[in-house]
Amino acid sequence: MLVARRSGATGGLGGSGRSRASVPVSLTALSEDVLRGAGNCGRSDTSCHSKAGPRCARKSLLADLIASYGSPVEEILIKPASWCEYEYRACPDGCPLEAAESRLREAHRRWHECGESYLDPDDFRDALNSAIQALRNVTFVLQSAKSQIPDFDSWYPSEQAKMRADRILRWIVDSRNKVVKQGDLKTHSRMMVHLVVNYEEEAAAANSERRSWEEFLRADYVAAAKSTTEAPVELTVDEVMSALNETKMSMMARQRASVLFERRWVADDMPDHELLTVLSHAYGRLRELVMNCHKLLGYIPAIVSYSVLDDTESRLANVEEIDEYPLGGRLPCMVSSRSIRTTRRRFSDGSVITEFRSHRIESDPEVRRFLALEKPYGEAPKFSVEALGGLQKVDQLNALVSLYAKLAVGILQSGQDHGWFTHYFRRGVMVGSRLHMAADVHGKQAVASEVAQTALELDADAVVMINEAWVARARVTPDGDYLPPELHPERSEAVFVSAAARSGVVAGRLLPFRVLDGLPPARRVEVGEPQPAGLVGLLTPTREAWGCDAPPLIGSEFWRAQRR
Repeated sequence: MLVARRSGATGGLGGSGRSRASVPVSLTALSEDVLRGAGNCGRSDTSCHSKAGPRCARKSLLADLIASYGSPVEEILIKPASWCEYEYRACPDGCPLEAAESRLREAHRRWHECGESYLDPDDFRDALNSAIQALRNVTFVLQSAKSQIPDFDSWYPSEQAKMRADRILRWIVDSRNKVVKQGDLKTHSRMMVHLVVNYEEEAAAANSERRSWEEFLRADYVAAAKSTTEAPVELTVDEVMSALNETKMSMMARQRASVLFERRWVADDMPDHELLTVLSHAYGRLRELVMNCHKLLGYIPAIVSYSVLDDTESRLANVEEIDEYPLGGRLPCMVSSRSIRTTRRRFSDGSVITEFRSHRIESDPEVRRFLALEKPYGEAPKFSVEALGGLQKVDQLNALVSLYAKLAVGILQSGQDHGWFTHYFRRGVMVGSRLHMAADVHGKQAVASEVAQTALELDADAVVMINEAWVARARVTPDGDYLPPELHPERSEAVFVSAAARSGVVAGRLLPFRVLDGLPPARRVEVGEPQPAGLVGLLTPTREAWGCDAPPLIGSEFWRAQRR
């Protein structure tokens, strides 16, 4: 989003360089650029954009913003594109940079077409050529508008120097020249193979040491599961599975292992970088360039967040000015393309793993009203927003975990099952929630990867996960493996509340419970005293995605984390 401030405007609320405005605004007028959700909503409700009255609502927002900022302010937002919820037209009519924004929009759409045609070489190549040309044209149209942009000639040379120092942007320039003057780029596809037995190896799949195919097959499964290999191009997926079947592996590990097949298109002259990642990096850098050029015209980059206030269409909007776009200028959909390029199979029988889901949770006013009036889970626990802070310190994470543990007790005592949820936060504000389901351990491994990808897409810096699980004392099988809790004869049930922050701190609680009789939603449950718990294994890929150093886990704690 861009907010226009006319010349002579003050520095914002209180004269500060960064400012906020909180105003009631109709959904028809509200769209966001990068991430929305200072509450329970993780995205815009696009279905409301077609309702009547957007102009009146937009004028109301304009009037409130003028009053809040103490200067003329104008909202410049249009509903998202039909092909991506994160794509918005940012320029007003007559903006000199409208053509540059259109080239970015075109490049974004071609990026999605590359992903959609990833397994079709001809279609992928066509979309790739178009994406490269659209990206290259951004600077062309930007320079063509320089006569309408104040101080452009003094500003642009330093930006050019930064772009020339970027290897990927230089490759975009050279590749566009090859596409236009010589024909298609020289590209080829690779198939990377990852063997995953537990959540630690799921995390390592994206950043693991590469082994040759021969070394991979010779290694025992413990070593192989911590590495990645490139399969010979002449082998099919079924042939790879057949070759892997010779890997030395215990029966328990064989039943629980997954094989990830990751396709990677690379250019012959840039073999170390997957091409969707190359395109997203270039897009982000060029988007930042256009944003900085907008500043010369008096526009302010901003992020709009909101939360539902009641059952009407009114929401609370926070307009926060930013110095630079998060995620390096990339849109959330571009942060990771591994899910587009990866398929999963069970090691034991080669079947494709599809029995898992992660659903976005939208805020429902009627559900909130029911919970507030009927209190099916008892009184909502009181908590201090100040105690949560930015959720980057251990005491702040513990406060969050304690809050969700109290909520979990109320749900259990109501007779209901507690679902499997993750909630995502940025700077102490919730930016999204997901409900997860998986049929077996293979699906849980896939969900663990999805949780990490969602944290990156939402630019979240803290995640809390709540789920029911089996627990049991550690027992070793004759093969030397730990017996999974769900197979243990003396297992019991518990709710785990686990949280991790990008700063590296973690927190957790274990709520043991015993079902006395009945079935959900009318079962009777006895809940035990909360116990401290370590890092849940399902959050290990998220910490890896953030670049956190994993804490050492030993004994039964290691077993619980890996098998949960």
